[in-house]
Amino acid sequence: MKIWNFLVVMAGALSASAQPFTITSAMLSNDVLQISFPARADSYYFLHSDTSLTAPSPPVSALLGKVGGLAFNSSVTGTARFFQIEQIPLSSTNSLLSDGIPDGWKLQNGLNPFDPSVTNEVPFGDTRTWLQIYKAEAGLPLAYFPVSSTTVVAGATNVTLQIAFTKPFSGTLNYRLGGTAIPYNGGIGDYVMPPGSVSVANSTTATITINLTPSPAVEINRTLLVALSASSSNAVYTISTNSVAAVRILQSSQGIFVGDLTITNGLHFGAQSVKMAIRPGPGNTTMAFFDFASNPLLGNSFSVPITAGTNGFQLSGASYTNQISNTPWGRSLSFNLSFGATRANQTVFTTPFALSIAGLTGSGLPYVGYGNLNLSQMH
Repeated sequence: MKIWNFLVVMAGALSASAQPFTITSAMLSNDVLQISFPARADSYYFLHSDTSLTAPSPPVSALLGKVGGLAFNSSVTGTARFFQIEQIPLSSTNSLLSDGIPDGWKLQNGLNPFDPSVTNEVPFGDTRTWLQIYKAEAGLPLAYFPVSSTTVVAGATNVTLQIAFTKPFSGTLNYRLGGTAIPYNGGIGDYVMPPGSVSVANSTTATITINLTPSPAVEINRTLLVALSASSSNAVYTISTNSVAAVRILQSSQGIFVGDLTITNGLHFGAQSVKMAIRPGPGNTTMAFFDFASNPLLGNSFSVPITAGTNGFQLSGASYTNQISNTPWGRSLSFNLSFGATRANQTVFTTPFALSIAGLTGSGLPYVGYGNLNLSQMH
């Protein structure tokens, strides 16, 4: 927790704010102001100086804390100035220059937190830069995935991955995506590309959330790999061997069903190849997602609510309606497919259906046909 106290110097007059962390004295001599204050060994201190308090002023000087008192010395002129002292715990990962080394660690090692060249300097007697030394010796938080494998079903709302740190961390954690899963683009894909980073505020845990999208086709199962990125020059964490998590995206919670849809009475257009996946739907519903070879009546895909269990599924009462325009007959059609009760033997699930097409005949009466949906479960 940062603690502030401020001092106003105006026309030679000195005053200090009444706060728990209090400036104890201020002495002005030969245009040099000495500001004394109580200090702690577990903190470091910044002196801020500006002619106004309307906006935060950058620090102009820094001191490492110790038991007892400390004093900042600052040159002053006749212009009124505001001085602020900021107390920051040494455990803080704050870096004034955002160069990867906390200011407290710099002060503990005799380094200037205002010098931008410090990070890449190589101290005498060593072959490493100060940044490399800090990363190796400072006991940085270690980021990792406690659970390295997760299974979800395509079309689920999202997948959530937990990240753990070996000690509290504040900052930005970066990650990269890969694997056989496809990013969503133009209506096709398995997941929406996330920002690739997570903000963490003094915590030992973080969460990566990736939104999944329903696949427009029943494909083979895919895998999304999420890899934590190694520390960069402005990061203050390291990653362990458990830095990659695999998300297996199943097309269905019960395997894939393949077969055909055939009209046995009425309009014949041959057996239509079809694949079906059982997926989660809106709310607590379960949906049968059908993937057809392109058909002018059926379209490419559609889904209907069903009842599903460990031993199969039931399509009874489900129906699908499709409005078709720009047909070869020059008129719009209303297509409806209504399913009956599904029955199964050892290997095949058979569901009768009724097909109704309004607008096809010149009389205005709907065309009605019947057939069967035959599916076998593939694992």
